Amino acid sequence: MRIEKAKEYIAVHGDFKVLSSAVYNGGFVRATTIINLNVSNDFNGNAFELFDSFLAERGLEKEEVVGMMTAVPMKNARIIKGEDVTAIITAGISKRSQRSKSPSTVNIILLVDKNLSQSAMANAMIVATEAKTAAFSDLDVHTEKGDLFTGDATDSVAIACKSFIKNAAQFAEVEEEIFAGKATKIGKTIYKVVREGVKEALFRHDELSVDRPILTRLAERGIHLKDMVSTALELYVAVEEEDRDEEELKKKLEETIRKECSDVNVALLLASAFHMDEGEIRKGRAGKAGENDATNIVADELIGIDIAEYIGGKKALFNFFYYDTRKPGILGRLDVFMDDAIGGLIAGCMSKMLSNY
Repeated sequence: MRIEKAKEYIAVHGDFKVLSSAVYNGGFVRATTIINLNVSNDFNGNAFELFDSFLAERGLEKEEVVGMMTAVPMKNARIIKGEDVTAIITAGISKRSQRSKSPSTVNIILLVDKNLSQSAMANAMIVATEAKTAAFSDLDVHTEKGDLFTGDATDSVAIACKSFIKNAAQFAEVEEEIFAGKATKIGKTIYKVVREGVKEALFRHDELSVDRPILTRLAERGIHLKDMVSTALELYVAVEEEDRDEEELKKKLEETIRKECSDVNVALLLASAFHMDEGEIRKGRAGKAGENDATNIVADELIGIDIAEYIGGKKALFNFFYYDTRKPGILGRLDVFMDDAIGGLIAGCMSKMLSNY
């Protein structure tokens, strides 16, 4: 087996039996080459013609090649090795602000140094897909609707085993693995290397780390710092004879929000709020009461109060109710828990900032 890494592709050369969801020669086939080919973000051509031309230029037999495509640069690929398993992974996810421009594809090539049966190869494909989903969960990647992001329509997986069987005489010499689920040693290894590899590949391509700042995670959900600042100032009333520059006030408030959000306690309270909305309210786990933010649900206000008081003390408590009852700016469009959490953040930061101004 030989791994070839070039600017526009990664290729694995050898003698394999392959089960894949690849666009080119997918399914269960014998192959001498598996290719992950880089294409442009806006590629909309014929994939078969593209591969036919690419392979002809390199003198490769098209019947012996399994091919997948991605717009993710090959420089961001990760090669992760475990016992009897090598994973070659490219991964990227779309940015909300650049949905049509940013590549969103996860391609996984798994090279297994075992003689897997066809059913075991299917097991391995399931395990790899579960591990990919677990990586997205680890990284807190969600869709625009708040659901856990589990992958894209263009994702591909290829499970490749070296072709141990050359002739009938060798058949009895190589034991065939019948199972490769997560309960097996090989399945556990596949799960580990894919989960690790997807996270590393996403960090390389999207700088998507597990511990990225809470303000970044809020922005991914459409809650931006500039909107919080403008919302906060909608209800700001200057005292008599007070002359404060609005731009200076905005800058000071932005600095205060950034500083307070760097506090792990504030970050955890904010995270608990969007997890409540995404994991409980939107999924219907709170019943009908959660659909309309019923009066008997007070946990959201408690989170808002805790954030406000933690940052700005008792003055912030009254400021929180001021924002919560009027719901200016983005507070009027946020979900059950997030409107109170952001309201608490704004109230606390405004109270603290003006007290020290």
